[in-house]
Amino acid sequence: MVRLLVFCVAVSILACVAVGGAAATGTGPGIEVNTTADAPEPETYAQEIDPETQLVEWSYNDEREGFELRFQTNKSTRVTLTEAVQFSEGAGSGRIYQQRLPEGTSDVFVKVPRRGGQAAVTMTTPASIERNTFSYVSTGQTTPNRPPITYGRVQLIVLLTAIGSAGMAFGIVKRRREDEERSYRRVL
Repeated sequence: MVRLLVFCVAVSILACVAVGGAAATGTGPGIEVNTTADAPEPETYAQEIDPETQLVEWSYNDEREGFELRFQTNKSTRVTLTEAVQFSEGAGSGRIYQQRLPEGTSDVFVKVPRRGGQAAVTMTTPASIERNTFSYVSTGQTTPNRPPITYGRVQLIVLLTAIGSAGMAFGIVKRRREDEERSYRRVL
């Protein structure tokens, strides 16, 4: 009976290991601004925040858990960066960063860890708020770094679970029957 129980537990553990694990994320606020004097004038840009401020390029740095943004401004302006997260029902909070960007090109790093597989940041300036607009960058929805579970593996897991359940049921019935035979003598 003990061997059967150990076998069932081992099958359950193997089924859980075959499915995969979960990933953890870090936390911590942060913003860095570096101005670049010698950057060439871009002919195109990723997003216009207002007529005087453009987001030239952006990328997400997984090691630092944040966005690296490059802004081009025609005059000094204040930019507000807001962490955009997936909201669930209820109340919550987020981070807001305000930074003055000088005229020219500025590199900004904003720490925004992924939540639910994605990260996003919204950007506003006083001029964009006057126009009732905002801009954003987002990593989009991502999937875990593991291959999908194959149909064959799912069948194997279901089969092993069924065999383990049937074996456990058989063991329980057998043990009860043996206990009943010890408590009284069968007539037939």
